[in-house]
Amino acid sequence: MKRFITLFILGFTPFLQAQQVHSTEFLKQILPYPLGASVNPRLLQENGSYRALAMNEFTSITAENHMKMALIHPEANRFDFVKGDEIVAFAKKNKSRVHGHTLVWHNQTAPWMKDFQGDQQAWENLLKNHIQTIVKHYQGQIAGWDVVNEAFLDDGSLRPSIWADHIPDYLAKSFTWAHEADSNALLFYNDYGQDGKPKKMEAILNMVQDFKKRQIPIHGLGLQMHISIQSKNEEIKQVIEQSTATGLHIHFSEVDVAVNPKNNPDFVHDVMSLQAQSDKFHLLFSSFAAIPFKQQYGITFWNVGDKDSWLRGYFKRPKEYPLLFDESYQRKSVYGELYQKLKNK
Repeated sequence: MKRFITLFILGFTPFLQAQQVHSTEFLKQILPYPLGASVNPRLLQENGSYRALAMNEFTSITAENHMKMALIHPEANRFDFVKGDEIVAFAKKNKSRVHGHTLVWHNQTAPWMKDFQGDQQAWENLLKNHIQTIVKHYQGQIAGWDVVNEAFLDDGSLRPSIWADHIPDYLAKSFTWAHEADSNALLFYNDYGQDGKPKKMEAILNMVQDFKKRQIPIHGLGLQMHISIQSKNEEIKQVIEQSTATGLHIHFSEVDVAVNPKNNPDFVHDVMSLQAQSDKFHLLFSSFAAIPFKQQYGITFWNVGDKDSWLRGYFKRPKEYPLLFDESYQRKSVYGELYQKLKNK
């Protein structure tokens, strides 16, 4: 048994050696497009290690939660831009791009929105005011917006929501209103799980085609890329190819690669799962590199380190390690592996 372990480690030595990346070498330096992360303003303020990574490793910043409806528009007649402004100020000081997330979503809506009563025109006025007040507030400071987030179900049907229920054609109207507020901002439709869900992907592509036909402003597609080591490579590639064929900007907008998708309480992130995760990260980056450069909006990770990943809290999955940085905000071996593969390509 001891001999087997020794041989296994020796056989894995090339992978371990490939992880050596000096502290002055950054992944962002070898990429021709922005590399981003979503951030939490409290952690930016309170956690020096978190803040240092956000400053040093990334060139694009997205607000993880603080530009969503419930937090930025908590009352009908009150907007709260404090935390969003902090994120924008941080990015400006660091000369990073800011991507806005998200103007319209079925989730994380404010309680007053759910309780709102009125006819179709009143609902349209509500949503138009929400979109345009936010977009105008950040005009010239935010490069692109996820205008509508996750509007389709896996079967391709329109997701039921207060917006779909009360505003016919709310997707097209939302994009039009956002464009009226800032004609220079790039406008994205953002969604998850298109891989392996052909009806969902078809619905998104049909929406894009319809928007183009009606001259509704849409400039990009956000592919969230919340994937796992069990995700099928060919399905991921197909979604990327189909999205790229629209000619729109492409954003891998919420990247993480789950290593424990079945929430095994005894899971150990060993060399095998590290290698599988490394391969998936490389798949995403190499596939993005194949997109025509003019369509490459960037790759954004969903938060900074494993400790802060939404996967742990939302799914109650403490043994999950989906990002490039560990719980101590140190580079994981997959960072070095990815760096070497991209640098030597």
